[in-house]
Amino acid sequence: MIKKLLSTAMVAGMLCNSAYAEDTTKVGIGVGITNSGTTVRAPIDLSKEFRIEPEVEISYASADHQDTTHLSVGTGLYLLNRPSAKINLYYGGKVLIDYQKQKVNGNSDSNTEFEFGGTFGFEYLFDRHFSAGGEAGAYLGLGDATMFTTQGLALLRYYF
Repeated sequence: MIKKLLSTAMVAGMLCNSAYAEDTTKVGIGVGITNSGTTVRAPIDLSKEFRIEPEVEISYASADHQDTTHLSVGTGLYLLNRPSAKINLYYGGKVLIDYQKQKVNGNSDSNTEFEFGGTFGFEYLFDRHFSAGGEAGAYLGLGDATMFTTQGLALLRYYF
């Protein structure tokens, strides 16, 4: 058990060390807007070719005696392609845990799903700190029911 923990720590340390050695690590914060909610993200470029981006999405909708609350937490792992100094393209996979609670005419029901899928996105860098872009993804949700969904969103990011 201790050997596994030490091995994991060594690999993590080597990844962080190589990212700092290249001086390409960038960390930021972003906001994504969809037709169903708002996503807060933390893009972390570990190198010029790899990004990890944790995210949290929260939404609330109310109509005709039905209230729906939605919370989603997950991360994306992306390969980066930079065709120019101002444009980033990224593609990869995303894993999410999705929780929904619905209240219809006073009766409550909730469900939790595990979602995974592929994502493609782009961003235009205005300067070193600000970018705007878009993203499209297709996801398979496994939980109380199996669902296939697609999602597009507009993104604004700030890099420190």
